[in-house]
Amino acid sequence: MVYCRSCKKSSSERKGTALERSRLPPDKAVSVLDHVREGVGVRATSRLTGVSRDTVSRYIALAGDQAKNLHDELVAFSPSDP
Repeated sequence: MVYCRSCKKSSSERKGTALERSRLPPDKAVSVLDHVREGVGVRATSRLTGVSRDTVSRYIALAGDQAKNLHDELVAFSPSDP
């Protein structure tokens, strides 16, 4: 948890990331996403990391949504092609 001195509120340091509501330990969640990034399939990632296929699929969806939002934000500020 991170505490804001100006507004006196606390929030998770994962807020706004693909790991926002993750129940997996951080190293295992990052390992799942690293395997997916390297092109390893869902079943193989599940087997290698020791999590269920549904968990791998959920993390893929979360990371994909996060990547889409970031892409849309960056494209909005990029200069147009003449």
